[in-house]
Amino acid sequence: MNRRSVLLVVCGTACAVGQEDYVVRSNANLVLLDVSVLGSGGVPVAGLGQDRFSVFEDGRKQAIKQFSGVDTPVTMGFVLDMSGSMENKVGGVRRAVNAFLAASNPDDEYFLVGFNDQARFGLNPETAPFTHDSKALRSAMYGMEAKGRTALYDGLSAALSHIGKSKFERRFLVLVSDGRDTASRLKLDDILFEARTHPVTVFTIGLFQAEDEDRNSGVLKQLAKITGGRYYNPVTAEQIESACLSIAKDIRARYTIGYTPAEEDRDGVRRIRVEVARMPDAPRMSVRARTEYRIRN
Repeated sequence: MNRRSVLLVVCGTACAVGQEDYVVRSNANLVLLDVSVLGSGGVPVAGLGQDRFSVFEDGRKQAIKQFSGVDTPVTMGFVLDMSGSMENKVGGVRRAVNAFLAASNPDDEYFLVGFNDQARFGLNPETAPFTHDSKALRSAMYGMEAKGRTALYDGLSAALSHIGKSKFERRFLVLVSDGRDTASRLKLDDILFEARTHPVTVFTIGLFQAEDEDRNSGVLKQLAKITGGRYYNPVTAEQIESACLSIAKDIRARYTIGYTPAEEDRDGVRRIRVEVARMPDAPRMSVRARTEYRIRN
């Protein structure tokens, strides 16, 4: 079975926007979508039944074969920018991560990647690939020092590869950065391809001011759109914490919807649309889900 995965990216990099791709191998008989439903004020809506949802692929309605709206333990990876430009922002990020951990399921498991000139794991990936101990994660986070350049793409790539080892079906990554990549071995196109071809949902948060020269939210918005996540741009430390709490609530209220795509012997993009039926006189709701994927034989 395909696994449900979520990628939470907090970043402030100047990035270009590319095509939206989500690769599904031809031997996969089920497409799993991670779906968020938001009500007025962007508040997650929980408790909806399967009969409220409709899924369309290339304009054709699909039969829903799998459905769940139950909160289950997740794997959460935090990918933190520890370059020199983060020195005055690390405190706010740490407090936001602490708030996120406090709002999480006690059975969740975690890991940590920090990056400056290169990517490093906070916990030994061989002996402690994941931990249920939030105190151990906090200790590793507080032990990281902000200095050097920014290998954002390499840090994200390391986390994407590592989270594939998780035992849980629900998976999330948190990438925190405030600026343009300056040190990665990988290029922008490389990391965009990796993000598109992993079954992940991407939440993005950009830590920059409107006047910052490095500010370019294009790739952050793109990642959120194609994978069914959400883009944030907090300015103050309090707003960073508020964004993380909003994301934590969203994750806990998400739905998993699975359907079997048409058996067609072709490569290429298939476009997805998820709709939720509104009850009479009820407030309007918005749906976030992956918008397309690519079949590759």
